[in-house]
Amino acid sequence: MSKVLLGDVAIEHKETCKGDKDGYPIIGLEHLIPGEITLTTWNEGSENTFTKMFRKGNVLFGRRRAYLKKAAVAPFDGICSGDITVIEAKPDRILPELLPFIIQNDALFDFAIGKSAGSLSPRVKWEHLKNYEFDLPDMDKQRELATLLWSMDDTKKSYQKLISATDELVKSQFVGFVTLNDLFDHVTCLRRCA
Repeated sequence: MSKVLLGDVAIEHKETCKGDKDGYPIIGLEHLIPGEITLTTWNEGSENTFTKMFRKGNVLFGRRRAYLKKAAVAPFDGICSGDITVIEAKPDRILPELLPFIIQNDALFDFAIGKSAGSLSPRVKWEHLKNYEFDLPDMDKQRELATLLWSMDDTKKSYQKLISATDELVKSQFVGFVTLNDLFDHVTCLRRCA
């Protein structure tokens, strides 16, 4: 395992959309969910002033208010806010599937917070982020880690779906119970009044 800087294994993807933006999903900071490694929401066809392009597999890092811990891998090509830094893996140095987990970790966010400038809406620049240092194993170990981490993320998402479905089931049973009780109270009241 060797120590590397983020800038040794990744670059800031700098591409702007100069033509028609139709057909491109739009990502703003509000679409990056803290702690989530993949995008689940975005806008399509909305009016905006964004011109920063990202490509499938890039990591979108919320550079404004880094303490909110917003970063996610892009599952498609699109356009994003200027308050998002688009980070692209150097595939000969780091497995692109591992990069999102390097970015989405507390140590990097702590580093970013320490390098942020501004009082009301602090932002961190790529010039600072690229100096984040971490341990990086060889490619074979990176593949193992990426497989394990994505499996863990899949398991987490499955549990979240299960919890959500359980919540909905409990709510539906409660609503039914309240409705039956209300009906019973109404009938009892009618009997007393008659």
